[in-house]
Amino acid sequence: MNNNSLLSLTSEILAEICENLSPKDLYTLTIVCKKLRHFLWATSGFTQQIWRKSRVLMYSQDSISPPTGMCEQQYIWLKELGNLCHVCRTQVDKSDKHLFWEFKRLCCKPCLSNKTTSFEDLLQKNIPERLLYCLPCVDIDNIDNPSKEIFEAFLVTLPGIRGQNPHYWTSDVYEAYREFNALNDNEREEWVKKKRAEVEELNRIISEIEDKRRTELITSLMSNNPDAVRACRELWELNRSLTSQVANLLLRC
Repeated sequence: MNNNSLLSLTSEILAEICENLSPKDLYTLTIVCKKLRHFLWATSGFTQQIWRKSRVLMYSQDSISPPTGMCEQQYIWLKELGNLCHVCRTQVDKSDKHLFWEFKRLCCKPCLSNKTTSFEDLLQKNIPERLLYCLPCVDIDNIDNPSKEIFEAFLVTLPGIRGQNPHYWTSDVYEAYREFNALNDNEREEWVKKKRAEVEELNRIISEIEDKRRTELITSLMSNNPDAVRACRELWELNRSLTSQVANLLLRC
């Protein structure tokens, strides 16, 4: 089939073909011509369904929906195909790249340090504390922990807890700050509620993604010992249950 015959197909037939291609092949199709690029880069529900079906077909274990505000194309690129730092655009190897769902960015360590600001430094720059409490952040201290890859499989943290050294994506903070300052007092209260709800939903999806990754890590670490896998999973579920109870108690305080 040549390009002309492919482009003469109806959208429904073209979608059915694309749904059976891998996400990598779909990305390749986007550079064939302008029409295919517009068709596959659309954010309509019709096009998003194409990418979702392709993703689930290729990565059968990945049935989780993208975080709120993230399209399927970006989700697939970040999670499965990306190998370029979002900031410097240089290729990074697996040991030097970090996927930060909180920031919706793939980033190398030097750029992470340059593009984020700590909670304390932002307070000193007169960023309101209540604004920071409704924005996503990461605990920088956990990034370079050499034992993290092993022990993170068995540890569960409270959703939304900032950790010991929370850092925020600087440009996102100032963009939110400009929005915040443009509102009156009543509008600010509604804005804060909306942002907190968005962060809670993002944390919920991140928790789902991390849970699946931990399960895969436990299985790979102990694939030759089913009893150990079962015991670790039971311990992990107990940890999750206790963590949830602690979170509920904190909300009541």
